[in-house]
Amino acid sequence: MISTGIIVLCVLGEYFARELVSRFVNVSHNPGAAFGLMKGTPGIALLLSGIACAVILAVIYLADMKPLTRLGLSVMAGGAVSNLLERIFLGYVIDWIPVPFFDLQYNLADVAISLGALIVFISVSRN
Repeated sequence: MISTGIIVLCVLGEYFARELVSRFVNVSHNPGAAFGLMKGTPGIALLLSGIACAVILAVIYLADMKPLTRLGLSVMAGGAVSNLLERIFLGYVIDWIPVPFFDLQYNLADVAISLGALIVFISVSRN
């Protein structure tokens, strides 16, 4: 199924891009959720990430929807699964893309989640 390929591509893209770029930029380890929320409770961040991934994957594979909506959800799932795998195997998410003018970093998986959400928004707002 195309959704599975998109998810795998997002996960591998984050991993290989990070491995390549991390030699040249500073990386940060984020044990919490987005924007450093829940830093002191990595177990809760892991649990919530797992639940979010399960819900998104269930909707992708069980619900009837427009192809564009399925594409957006698949891109979101790829980012979410990528971050979930880092939480499971490393205990934190590695952020490596700096946000100008703010003391924040994010990663390609976060970009996928945001892009996927934008695609879903566009899809559902077009009838």
